[in-house]
Amino acid sequence: MACNFLNCNQRSLPFRYLGLPVGENPGRIATWEPLLEHLAKKLNSWGNKYISLGGRIVLLNPILSSIPIFHLSFFKLPATVWKKIVRIQREFLWGGAAGGRKIRWVKWSVVCQPKEMGGLGVKDVRLMNLSLLAKWRWRLLNGEDALWKEVLEERYGREVCTKLEGGGDYCMRNASKWWKDLVNLDKGGEEF
Repeated sequence: MACNFLNCNQRSLPFRYLGLPVGENPGRIATWEPLLEHLAKKLNSWGNKYISLGGRIVLLNPILSSIPIFHLSFFKLPATVWKKIVRIQREFLWGGAAGGRKIRWVKWSVVCQPKEMGGLGVKDVRLMNLSLLAKWRWRLLNGEDALWKEVLEERYGREVCTKLEGGGDYCMRNASKWWKDLVNLDKGGEEF
């Protein structure tokens, strides 16, 4: 009845909405497989053995920025998925064919540093993920009046912001994975 009134389709969980898996557990690697496949296919579609190192660096940042950014802004990457993304990036950067290994001339931590600090300026996926999640927390704590904030206040209580400011120890057992990630964000990325 509601579907007819709203002129929409009825679906069961899990399903994809705007490319995001709705109703799936983002902690499972299977949830991230379509993103990993898309990223690897896109990066390897250029036939990277004909592209210079500088060209691969130039291609790496826009692809990394555009493909997973929507996922990274809603879900905290599991450590296994983060390592797989870094592996895809490394293979592309150092010119290895799919499944092949090449010499890595510079440590990945140096590659991810800004150019001003001697790095190659490739974005660190883990830090980008944590900063995008921190943006949600910042928007929640800084008084933005939005529908999503009202929904969170109804779900977790009106004092949701004060509980977040008080050290982030408050987290309900029946809370969503997204909410638990936001609450525990200040504990950093120890599991990475």
